[in-house]
Amino acid sequence: MNKRFEDEILEFIYKGEKTPLSTGTIVVCLLCLLLVIVATFTQVNISHSMPAFDAAGELTFVNVSNAYVAQIPTILFIAAVLGPAYALITMILYILIGFFVWPVFALGGGLGYIKSGLFGYILGFILAVIPAGRLLEKKYSLKNIALATIIGVLCIHICAILYCILLALLKVVSFSYVSSAIHSIGGVKTLYDIVISFIFLLIARPVKMILWIAMRSSITKKITKKVRRDTI
Repeated sequence: MNKRFEDEILEFIYKGEKTPLSTGTIVVCLLCLLLVIVATFTQVNISHSMPAFDAAGELTFVNVSNAYVAQIPTILFIAAVLGPAYALITMILYILIGFFVWPVFALGGGLGYIKSGLFGYILGFILAVIPAGRLLEKKYSLKNIALATIIGVLCIHICAILYCILLALLKVVSFSYVSSAIHSIGGVKTLYDIVISFIFLLIARPVKMILWIAMRSSITKKITKKVRRDTI
């Protein structure tokens, strides 16, 4: 096979490189931004059995159904696909749109959303994509997927709780609101976040390999080639 032709084929194959600046990367960032907005307003019902004690104190299994929004798994999925830098840019764009363009947050938008306890989750998105994205960019192993899942989910929930405490200290919300927020981190929905995030991160790798066809470093390579031609 011709060496030049072989190099061009290999350029389309993702081999663990950092996400480059390219037109395709910008398009993928915009698609991920749309994905966050869709996930924010998409609710599914999850039904399953779980152990519980009945009135006689005997262990039994009961059927439960909970409404769930897969926003946190989607954020971690984006961190895996784009890497920490571009995932961070996507989250900042999401916040700016929510503040100044359109009410894309769960309970609306505008600068007044800063007074909402839920804004702590949005701040957590920014903090979570950095360690999760770096871990997966370093090595996409099952160990790092598990670590990225746990660190990402806990980072978001803890940030939300700390933000609620800050709002309570500033007397924007009551401490009972903080109590309910702390209770939520130990709830079954946090378990959903961990399990579903892990699944999403498993899916993210093959998705990135497909999207790499668009995200490969076309812009940077063209600039490098032009610079080389100009210096010859």
